[in-house]
Amino acid sequence: MKQHAALFVLFSAALLSPAHALDERYPSYKPYTELSGRVEIAGAPAPRSLMLLWTESFRMLQPDVSLVETEPGRGEVKIRAAMQTLAILVHKDNPLDCLPLSKLRAVYANENPVWGDAGATGEWAARPVERFVREPGSSDNGFFAEKVLGGAALPANAETVTRATRLLRALQSRPGGIGYAPAGYRGENVRPLKISDGGDCAAPSIASVQRAVYPLARLVHLEGPASEAGRAFFDYVLSSEGQHDATIAGFYPLPWIFAVEERTKLGLD
Repeated sequence: MKQHAALFVLFSAALLSPAHALDERYPSYKPYTELSGRVEIAGAPAPRSLMLLWTESFRMLQPDVSLVETEPGRGEVKIRAAMQTLAILVHKDNPLDCLPLSKLRAVYANENPVWGDAGATGEWAARPVERFVREPGSSDNGFFAEKVLGGAALPANAETVTRATRLLRALQSRPGGIGYAPAGYRGENVRPLKISDGGDCAAPSIASVQRAVYPLARLVHLEGPASEAGRAFFDYVLSSEGQHDATIAGFYPLPWIFAVEERTKLGLD
C-alpha cells in the first residue's frame, strides 16, 4: 500500500509536467503469460522517482515477477532507458534569459552570491541569490554537483527541498531564488533559464537534448539479468507505457533511434 501511495503522489506531481510528444513508433507493452521469477534491477544513474514508477507499473502487469533494486555493476544486460535533463529554474521576474555554466558555478560556489555574479545588472546586481538544492542522496544533486560544480560539495547554506514540486512552490514566492529539477516540471510564475557551455544558449527542451546542445542532460541506463523476466521488464521500459512513465516523472523519452538499437539487442523485435 505504501508503494502504491507513493506512486499516486508521483502521478499527482505530473499535473505540473507538460505533455511531451511520445514517438508513435514505440510499441505498446503486451503482458507475458505465465511469467514469474526474481529480477534484480539497477539504475545507473538511479533516479528514485522513475525507478519507482517503472517497477510498480510493471508489477501491476506482471504480478508474479519479483523486482528487486540492487547496486549497479552486477547486471548481465545494460540498456539506455530515458533522458535525465535538469532545468535551472528561477522566478518569472528574473531578468536573465541565459546563464553560462561558469556563472551558474559561481552562483553555487560563492559563499554569499548576488545576482550580479550571474550577469544581472541594475537593481538586480546586488540582490542576494537564494539557492535551493535537493535532499541528500537525490540523483539530481549528484548530477548537478558533477556537471556544474566539477564534483565539489553543494553549498551548506543552501535551502533544501525534498521534491521538485516543493521547489516550484518556493520559487513562486521567492523572486531571488534559483534551483534545479527534472526538465519536465513547470509551475506558475516559474521558468527555466537557457544554459550555455561555451557555445549558443539552449533551452532544456526535448529538441535541444536530442541534438546534444543542452549541457545538463544525460542518458539513464538500466542493468538487469538476461532471463525472460528481465527481458520482459526491459520490454516494458522500452514500450510506449514505459516511456510515458518517464515523462510523468519529469524525464524525457529515450530517442526512438536508441530504443530501436536496444530492442534489437534484446531480441524484442
